[in-house]
Amino acid sequence: MRKAALVTLLVAAVAVPAALASGGEPKHQFTKADHAKARKASLRLSDFAAGWKAKPDTSNSNASPKCKTYNPDQSDLVETGKYNSPDFSRSDGSFVSTTTGVFKTMAMATTGYARVATPQLPKCFGELLGKQAKTTVYAAGPLTFPKVGERSNAYRLSVGIAAQGTTVKATIDFVLFNKARTDVAIIFFAIGDPLSSSLEQQASALVASRA
Repeated sequence: MRKAALVTLLVAAVAVPAALASGGEPKHQFTKADHAKARKASLRLSDFAAGWKAKPDTSNSNASPKCKTYNPDQSDLVETGKYNSPDFSRSDGSFVSTTTGVFKTMAMATTGYARVATPQLPKCFGELLGKQAKTTVYAAGPLTFPKVGERSNAYRLSVGIAAQGTTVKATIDFVLFNKARTDVAIIFFAIGDPLSSSLEQQASALVASRA
């Protein structure tokens, strides 16, 4: 299998924003205003340097993959706005995606955030990748990262994907934060070493400023 094919496989497995709210999905009482609010608190192509491209989000927002280690239940909460950003990618295989949810109340957003932002999150993605191809998880756990919004957590998953004698290493960073009624999850994917900390921190701060 060519490296390019493995990169495609990795990106496809990572681009599952629904995994950040797997299990019991929140009830939906969407409003036009909160859809707009969710859309605003996201990334856009103009936020990236030259060389990055954007394509419409192609994930299935109704999919709810479950993991042995991670299956938060948000079925008792009410989501009033939601937005999955375009898929931002670079020719080297780098990938960035943002998922934003707006809840009916601040208390619901805080509760939902606490259930989703746990150390089991990167382990779940490692499990999902393992269902796509032979995967070795090198590390999965918390990542030191500047505070974003009112509360935030960051995690890193380092993996190797093997096929036909070839192994592609990948690093996936997850930055999650809550601000008032808004919960945001940003996925930073890179082949080999992680994306630069400055890119990840600037992107996260920019989204927080819009939430």
